[in-house]
Amino acid sequence: MKAPTDKFHFCLLPFFLTTLWAQGPFLEIRPFVQPTFEQYSARNHVDHHYPSSNIEDGLFLRFDGAEFTNDVIFPDCPSGSSCYDGHAGTDYYMPLNTPILAPAGGYVLWAAFSPPADPCPGGIEPNGDQGTIIIAHGNGYFSCYLHMNPPLNVSVGETVETGDTLGFNGNSGCAINAHLHFEIRKENWYFETSEPWAINPFGWWGNEGDPIEEIRGNRSEWLWLSTELVDDGDNGFQRYYGPEWTYLNTGYEDDSWSAPAVYSIDDSRHYAIWVPTLEAAGEYDIQIFIPEGLSAATGARYEIIVQNEDGTNSKTVVPVDQNSGTGDFLTIATLDLPADSKSSVILRDFVDVTSTGDYVIFDALKFVNTEMKISDGQLVPKNFKLYPPFPNPFNPSITFRYQIFLSSDVKIHIYNIGGEKINSYHQQNLQPGIHEFHWTAISASGAPIPSGIYFYSIESNGIVQSKKLIFMK
Repeated sequence: MKAPTDKFHFCLLPFFLTTLWAQGPFLEIRPFVQPTFEQYSARNHVDHHYPSSNIEDGLFLRFDGAEFTNDVIFPDCPSGSSCYDGHAGTDYYMPLNTPILAPAGGYVLWAAFSPPADPCPGGIEPNGDQGTIIIAHGNGYFSCYLHMNPPLNVSVGETVETGDTLGFNGNSGCAINAHLHFEIRKENWYFETSEPWAINPFGWWGNEGDPIEEIRGNRSEWLWLSTELVDDGDNGFQRYYGPEWTYLNTGYEDDSWSAPAVYSIDDSRHYAIWVPTLEAAGEYDIQIFIPEGLSAATGARYEIIVQNEDGTNSKTVVPVDQNSGTGDFLTIATLDLPADSKSSVILRDFVDVTSTGDYVIFDALKFVNTEMKISDGQLVPKNFKLYPPFPNPFNPSITFRYQIFLSSDVKIHIYNIGGEKINSYHQQNLQPGIHEFHWTAISASGAPIPSGIYFYSIESNGIVQSKKLIFMK
């Protein structure tokens, strides 16, 4: 088998891999098991100026259009900000041997240990052969997972489903610390130095067109499926690494984040992005949730970005007093937004010079269509509501409670902490209203499951929501 850096002809691939490119998000979950209270922040970004790990040109161009010419070479670049020149993927730092999951279904093209990039970025010495997995998703996109630890959990030729465990993260190859290098390639799966195939699954939100598109015509798109309500841990929320994040056990769903306010953009190290998947274009209220009783900034700056058809973006900056309307959702803007994941909100620790308050607060955002769909003469939301499961922890039975607003089939999947699906259920033709599903701790084969942490997901009308379960015998 050839190394993944070699060219590979498509005649050797299954026919379904040559279908048309996806026109919208398709990544259903993050490619790693989330810890109990947060998602892992992204430390190293895709370089939109030239995403090839073997080429350093002294310019690092971040997903939001920010340019850096100083401190852009690993390991001297500041993590989460200017790291690093020529990088083709997103790096998530996490404990060694964290399970890495398939974010969407696909076909395993590559699963092997082979020599890493030569030379390694920053001149570091390689840590042996690099564990690499590459999955074809059947829509022109290929996901890549680097620095995996042995043993790999999949083999070439296997078909994987969303949530399957691919292996475990490590520091093999060009890596010092344990992390996952997650990369998306479009149109082809092999590594190409001179004209890379890499794109950014977190999209491009700069003022001009995506420079990646100039290389092969492949535009970066936001590929993570989300809902119209985006909160911590959801696909539509990404928090980037900064040294002074504070996790708060308050806010929407009892979690939020804060970072110290700064008054110069040059001092900004903390920022996050919210990107919903909107079912239809139209006028939307953009609503934020801010917890009560915090020393919040009176001059926070919410950047609302709308992507145009040509790939350029229009940006609106909305100043917000985060001490107003606390404890509930507050509308900060009403705008016409396109369908799919073509709009985003970026919030930084950078505040207006007249701002008071110590911290910028990062919590849930909601996008509410002002022309809600009419069903039986009433206005109804287009997604569904998932209530906390009860009792939780449980032994041996638990109840999943949810509310749907349109008639639909409902799929329920249950996964263990390793991302393996252990049971599935399909409820057909449910009517609008609150529904309950009772589950006893058994696998699909009818065998009892061991104590531990599990996750369940419910899918209705193409939207997926999930929550954590704790089974204690």
